[in-house]
Amino acid sequence: MDQNSDAYYRNLDEMSLMPGWARRQQTLWPEPRPKFKAMIWYYQKARAALEAAGQFISTEQAERRNLVMLNPMEGNNYATSRNIVAAYQMIMPGERARTHRHSASALRLILDVAPGTYTVVNGARIDMANECVVLTPGWCWHGHASDASTPGYWIDFLDVPLIHHLESVFIERSARGYEPPTHTDTRSAYLFSPQEVLGSGSGPVDVVIGAEHMRTIGLHLVRLPSGTQRTMPKSTANNLYAVIKGSARVEVEGGVAGVLGKGDLVAVPCWHTHSLHAESALTLLRVTDEPILQALGYLRSADAAS
Repeated sequence: MDQNSDAYYRNLDEMSLMPGWARRQQTLWPEPRPKFKAMIWYYQKARAALEAAGQFISTEQAERRNLVMLNPMEGNNYATSRNIVAAYQMIMPGERARTHRHSASALRLILDVAPGTYTVVNGARIDMANECVVLTPGWCWHGHASDASTPGYWIDFLDVPLIHHLESVFIERSARGYEPPTHTDTRSAYLFSPQEVLGSGSGPVDVVIGAEHMRTIGLHLVRLPSGTQRTMPKSTANNLYAVIKGSARVEVEGGVAGVLGKGDLVAVPCWHTHSLHAESALTLLRVTDEPILQALGYLRSADAAS
């Protein structure tokens, strides 16, 4: 580089311009290079940590007593996968978790609750039941409460990482704190039971739920008979799998493998082949960002990439 060109590049820097022929890093490549890692989280370990937190963290302090499943990708400080965050949450008997609403969409997979544990969505009481999924679409007022005799546990899923990227985060908290329900909704459109959705059969089933309410998060209730295996090819979608019932051995390209039981969760980043082997009759919730990629025209699998 001669003296004139050196001065030229310094001048570009002063104008916050970068020459496209001398990029600081590569920006395009032949196929996806995911930065997020495959990772497994175990419910029983998280539950013990939540029980310990219950001794000194109240809902007044934390608003939501939860433990975020933090992906070990370098530089990440919140997300579980590229566009979705998951967290284990606990509510104690007699507690009321403050009512708020936010631009992000959310849902809950109920793991262990006793009668009297419920969420309130836009004023409607929705009673939680084990294994069920409860939706909270974006900008719906919602709070949680427990009149039960034992703590309640569930997994939260939100598209907050996507909203962060879009810089479209909004949250509004009720000035009155927790707002009690105005009525009870026993047949809520936001409540899904695997038993009702999947039916009483024993064969493999994969059913999409909540698509009319959740535009950015894809939800699949999946049933696999004992001894069967499901293999997923490389795809641009990021997936989270949470076990509702039964046990599964999961293997993800790159060497991550383990046996998952009730409440355990595995994050599978995009462009990773992976398989799920049902070691016993298995029911899963798959949470994915497929709808985003589908809507934008970026959903692609390895089979279609050539």
